[in-house]
Amino acid sequence: MADVKNNQVIDNLKRKFKNGSHIVFWYDDNAEFADELDNITAELKNLANVVILHRGEQLKLKLKLLSAPSDESYLVYSPNKQPSLNDNHLRDIILYSDTFTADSQEMIRRDLGLPENLKSFVKTHAKFFANKERRLKFSKYDINSYEKNPEMGILATLVNSNLINVNFFDILQIVLSNGIHEKNTLDEFAKYNVLDNFWGYTNEMFDYNESEPNLLNLSSALFITEAFHQMDVPIPDRISDFDLSSKYANVSTFVRSFSSSNVNNGDKFGDIADEVWAQYGDKYALLKNTNVDQWSKSGVFSIFDRKILLWEQDRLLHEDFDSRTDGLTFPELVKRRLEMHFVSEYRVLYQMLQNAWKLLSSIGRKTSNSTEGMISDYVNEGYLIDTYYRHFVLSYQSLTKTDAFFKTREAVETAYTNEYLNTYNFSWTDKLNYHNLASRDLQRDFYKNYIETEQNRIVVIISDAFRFEAAKELERELSMDDQITERKMRYLISGLPSVTYMGMPSLLPNDDLKLVGKNLLVDGKEANNREKRAQILISKNPNSAAYALDDLKDATSKEIKGLFAGKEVVYIYHNQIDAIADNKKTEDDAFKATADAIKEIKDLIGRLRTNSINHFYVTADHGYIYRNENLKDSDKISEEVDQNDLKSQRYIVTENQIAEPGIGKQKLADILNNDDNRFVYYPQSASVFKSAGSVNYVHGGASLQEMIVPLLEIKTTSKRSQAVDAELQLISTNRNITSLEVPIRLLQAKPIGSTYRPTVYNVYFQDVKGELISAKTAVNANLTSAKVEDRMIDLNLNLIDKQYDNSDKYYFVVENTNTGDVVKNEYNMDIATFRDFDF
Repeated sequence: MADVKNNQVIDNLKRKFKNGSHIVFWYDDNAEFADELDNITAELKNLANVVILHRGEQLKLKLKLLSAPSDESYLVYSPNKQPSLNDNHLRDIILYSDTFTADSQEMIRRDLGLPENLKSFVKTHAKFFANKERRLKFSKYDINSYEKNPEMGILATLVNSNLINVNFFDILQIVLSNGIHEKNTLDEFAKYNVLDNFWGYTNEMFDYNESEPNLLNLSSALFITEAFHQMDVPIPDRISDFDLSSKYANVSTFVRSFSSSNVNNGDKFGDIADEVWAQYGDKYALLKNTNVDQWSKSGVFSIFDRKILLWEQDRLLHEDFDSRTDGLTFPELVKRRLEMHFVSEYRVLYQMLQNAWKLLSSIGRKTSNSTEGMISDYVNEGYLIDTYYRHFVLSYQSLTKTDAFFKTREAVETAYTNEYLNTYNFSWTDKLNYHNLASRDLQRDFYKNYIETEQNRIVVIISDAFRFEAAKELERELSMDDQITERKMRYLISGLPSVTYMGMPSLLPNDDLKLVGKNLLVDGKEANNREKRAQILISKNPNSAAYALDDLKDATSKEIKGLFAGKEVVYIYHNQIDAIADNKKTEDDAFKATADAIKEIKDLIGRLRTNSINHFYVTADHGYIYRNENLKDSDKISEEVDQNDLKSQRYIVTENQIAEPGIGKQKLADILNNDDNRFVYYPQSASVFKSAGSVNYVHGGASLQEMIVPLLEIKTTSKRSQAVDAELQLISTNRNITSLEVPIRLLQAKPIGSTYRPTVYNVYFQDVKGELISAKTAVNANLTSAKVEDRMIDLNLNLIDKQYDNSDKYYFVVENTNTGDVVKNEYNMDIATFRDFDF
C-alpha cells in the first residue's frame, strides 16, 4: 500500500468533494491503491462516482465527462503516471478540475497551500511536518514572508513566534530570551535539521561567523558592537572578534528593537546585557579609554548608568552644579538617561540625584530684609526647596541599598538644615510681627474674608498639615486638567502655636478666640472635633455642613448629591499627613503621606466636580518640618516650664519671660487679637525644645514651613474633557532614503498643558507589506515649552541591511501607543547598490 493509510486517503478525498470539487484526477503512479478502489468507491458513495482511466481511453472518458450531468461529481483514478499536459487529451478538463495524490508529503504541501517549488523542502523536513500540531502552527504564517527562506518558517514554528509575517529578528529575540545558556531551543533546531539554517541566517544578517557558534558569543558581539557605536568609539583591536560593524545597520535595528520590548513580561534584554558584561566586561576592559561623555550616549549596559550616577554624585559633592556631560546639563542628562533601557532600574536614583542637584544649587540665596519680602520669596520660589527635599527623601527611603549615596544624603541634610531651615527661619522669625500682617492673610480671618462674602456654594477642603509646597504640587497637577477652569494660589499665615487645636478653630467663623488649655474656643464654644465645628458653621449659616473626606471616598453619586443638596458652605476635613506623621512609629512616612494626600484631594475634587460642585478652597490648619535625620542633642533646647504652661518640641506657651539666644516670641494677644497676657516662644532655627513627641516630624513652631499654609482656590466645569493626546508630526522635508541611516526631524505640535496630554509614540519604517524595516523607537511627546524650536526632536533610524526595491513604496510610521492610531508618511527608496554602478 502507499505511504499513508487508506482512511487518510479517503478523508482527504471526501474533504475535496465536500469543499466543492466537481472532478478530481488521481494519478497513482505504481497502482498502489488499485486494490482499494472498491473500498474507496463505497466510501465516496453519494459524493462522487469513481471511474478508472485505462491507457488509450482518454477520449472515451473525455466524452463521458463532458456529457455527464452538471450535478454529478467524479473521481478519475489512473493506475499510471500522469502524462504531460501537452500529450494529454484531457488537458482542458484537467485545467479546470482538481488533482489528488496519496504521497503524504505532497498531501501536506497541498494542505498547507505551499507552492510546487517547495516540494523538496517538505520532503526534506518530513520529520517536522509529520506532527499535526506543528503543521497547524506553521500554517498560520504568511507564506510570502518565508517562501525564499522556507526553513525560517520552521524556526518560527519551533520558537512559537506570534507574528504572522516571519521575521528572523523576532525569532532570534525569542531564542535569546529563552536563555543564552539554554540548549533546548538549539537542540530542537538540530532535531528538525534547521540548526545550520539558524546559524546561516545570523551570518547573513550580522556577519557573525565562528567555527563553533554559540548564543553567548553572538549576544556579546551584538551588544558590544551596538554599545561602541552608540558611544561613537572605535571598537578596540583586543575585542575585534566581537566586531559586527560590517552589518551595523542590522545589529542596531535588532538590538534597539530587543531593548524596547519585553518578552514574557521580563527584562530579558537586561538579563543578557548583564551576562555579557559579567563574562567580558572586566576580562577585556571594555570601558578602558572611555569617559562619562561617551557612556551617557549608550543604553546597552547597566554599568553605564552606575558610573554616570556616581560621577554625577561626585560633581554634586564638589558643588560643580554647572558641569556638563556630552554638552548636557544635569537635568538634560537625566532626561536622556530616563529614555534608555534601564530606566525602570535606575529611575529612582536619577530622580533622587536630580532633586539633590536642584536643592543644593538653589540654596544660598540672600534672604529678604522684610516680612513681606520673606513671604513673597517663599510662596514664589522658596517653597521649591522643601519640594526638592521631600522628593529626594522619598527616593532615598525607597532604596534597598543606600551606602553608595550616603554622602549625597549627608550633603543634602546638612544644606537643608543649616543653610536653609536655620538661615531662612532665623531671618523670618527675627522680622515676624503679627501687627504687620494684613487681615486678608491671617488664618483667623479666613471665614470673614473668603467665605462670608461668597454668594454661591463653596466647599472648603482642610487637610491637616498640608504644607504650602504640597498644595503647589497639587496646583501643578490640576493645571493639566482642562476641566479645572480657574486656579488661584494665595496663602494664609497660621496662628501660633502652629498646631491643629489652633488652626482648625481659626478657620471657622469667629468674633472671639480664646485659648484654654489645648482648646481654642470660638466665641466661647469648643471646636475640637468635626461635630462641634459643624455646629459653629451652622450657627453662622444654617445651610452649612462638615464632612470627613474619608466618608466621601466611597460614596455614590446619589449619596453625594444628597449630602450637598441645599448646602451653601461645606467644610471637608482630611487627616492623612498628621495622622501618620505625628506618631513616632510612622513619622518617617510623612512624605509618603503627603504624596497620598495630594492624590486624595485631587481625586475628591474630580468626584465632586462630576456632581456639579465646582468651587473649592484647599487649605490647612498648619504645616510641618520633617528631617530624615535624627536630631542631635545640640539641636534640642532645654527649657523648664510651669505646670500650667503648654510645651511641645516647637513651642512653649507661658506667662513667664524666656530670654535665651535663638528663642523668639510673640504675644498671644497679638496672635488671637484678644487680651491674653501669655507669650508663645519658639526656636528661631530648626531646633526643638526637649519634649515628648515625634523626633523627625514636628510642628507648632514659627518656621515658614509650619506657618505659611496654602489657600488654593479652584473652579471647575462638569463639561466633558476636551483634552487630546499631544500630536507628533514629521517635519523632515527630504523624503528620499539614500542610506541605511535615515535622519528624522519631528515636531510636537503643541506644548503639554490642560488640553494636550503627554503621549508616547513609536516611530519606525515599514515596507508596503507592513513589515518592519527598522526598529521601533519610543518618543515621548511631553515637552512643555511654548517655543516651537524647543519642541523639535531629532533622531536617526537605522534600516535593516537588505536588498530594497527602489520602485516599491516605503513608509515612516508614527504610532500612538495609547490609541494604536498610526500616521504613515510615504518615503522614496533611493539606496544605491553596487549594481547601480558600472565599474
